[in-house]
Amino acid sequence: MKLSKNLHRFDRIFRGATGLVITAFALLNGDFLQEPILEALLGIFGILNLISFFFGWCPIYHIAGINTRSEK
Repeated sequence: MKLSKNLHRFDRIFRGATGLVITAFALLNGDFLQEPILEALLGIFGILNLISFFFGWCPIYHIAGINTRSEK
């Protein structure tokens, strides 16, 4: 399976910003969230967004056959 980029630049920027905010919130929320499982799930979601940002590839888009990257 070849991992070809399938995210447009806007998608990558949005995922990077979302990943940073959600990961930071999961790590630095203090006592706002009382549920450790919810904190872990938010952290995982944020990290997965950051991985998509760095590689430009989304596994969900790949499975669904979506490609927002412009072919130039």
